[in-house]
Amino acid sequence: MSLTSKIEIRDMLMCNWQDKIVTKRDGRRIELPHNVFQDACKIIWQSAQQKRLISYSDVEKQLKRLGHRKINRGTIGDIVGEVSVQVSQVTNPSIYPSAIVVHKGNKSIGVGFWGVDTGTNPPSEVSPNQQKDALLQYQNDVFNKPWDCNC
Repeated sequence: MSLTSKIEIRDMLMCNWQDKIVTKRDGRRIELPHNVFQDACKIIWQSAQQKRLISYSDVEKQLKRLGHRKINRGTIGDIVGEVSVQVSQVTNPSIYPSAIVVHKGNKSIGVGFWGVDTGTNPPSEVSPNQQKDALLQYQNDVFNKPWDCNC
């Protein structure tokens, strides 16, 4: 395969990081720039490289350190979810980075994880009685299969 062909294939597989408006339950609309999602992806990726879970609050704190001010408990789940959506669409078999993002107190994943419906093995298709085993496999994939945020 020529270098040009490799570049063309890589370009076709780029994540589609875009600005996004998140609408909360109370009707508030929060605009998040595309680089919030990219930076969140990098934060999660760094944790994956160390084979460790990361809390939503740690992702939030690191994003704020990078200058993202509109991030809060009401938006972090949407941000982390979008990272999984984007990465799952360009990895094969699909990798779901949000599988390693957990609540600090009880180490549980966010309820939105099981609603992700993109990729080759979407969490939305896992039956409730198989979620525990599936989560371990999703986490193992995040820790051990190649993926990155420049998809």
